[in-house]
Amino acid sequence: MKRAYRRLLLLLAGLLAGAGPAVAASLNIVVDDSTEMPLAELRDEQLLQGWHKEVGELLAARLGREPRFLIRPRKRLPVALASGDADIVCGYQPGWLPGPFQWSVPVAVHTDVLVTLRRAARPRSLAAIADQPVGTVLGFRYPELEAALGAHFIRDDAPQMQANLEKLVAGRIEHVVINSQFLDYQIKRGLFRHALHPWLPVSRTRVQCALSPHSSVSLAELNRAIRQLQARGRLQAAYNRYR
Repeated sequence: MKRAYRRLLLLLAGLLAGAGPAVAASLNIVVDDSTEMPLAELRDEQLLQGWHKEVGELLAARLGREPRFLIRPRKRLPVALASGDADIVCGYQPGWLPGPFQWSVPVAVHTDVLVTLRRAARPRSLAAIADQPVGTVLGFRYPELEAALGAHFIRDDAPQMQANLEKLVAGRIEHVVINSQFLDYQIKRGLFRHALHPWLPVSRTRVQCALSPHSSVSLAELNRAIRQLQARGRLQAAYNRYR
């Protein structure tokens, strides 16, 4: 009986020794499928590059996990988090993404500006665009414009910011509210060459990561990882790389 027990222990030890190192748990990061560079380049349901990819990889490495990116339509982001399919989504605020989520410390600053081509009259304030169509992104909220203009805020939705720039150039609209990081990226790479009036600031928002209530990552762990990356300048470097 003792010999059989020893043989069983030896067999188990051999199996464990041959199993190799344990595979790291994944950090499932959900990304909106309408996101554009410099935030994300998407192709065939794969995230190829951009701010979301770099920040997700940095957080996963700091948490000792393997990054896994899930591409979902904007309206499905809360579902992915609430169901536990995804652990986190970054670059949002509680008002933009309602749900039973915990919110991290800020990871970046999101700045929206209003742009107008020089061939049109220059607006001197947000009030000047009352009752005029403004290029906006479907599903996005613009609380500052809503507060400034109320019922006189006339949205002209497009699926993406690039589509709004195309409408602007085509003369279908005269104003677009747009992320300044995206616009900087387009201008610096020669992808947008049209003369604009000085931009009007719309909002400057400290964006965060939403954490699924089912994630095995705790909010304290996530915040600690973000603060460590910030202390080393890694998150700012990632932001600067995609300006």
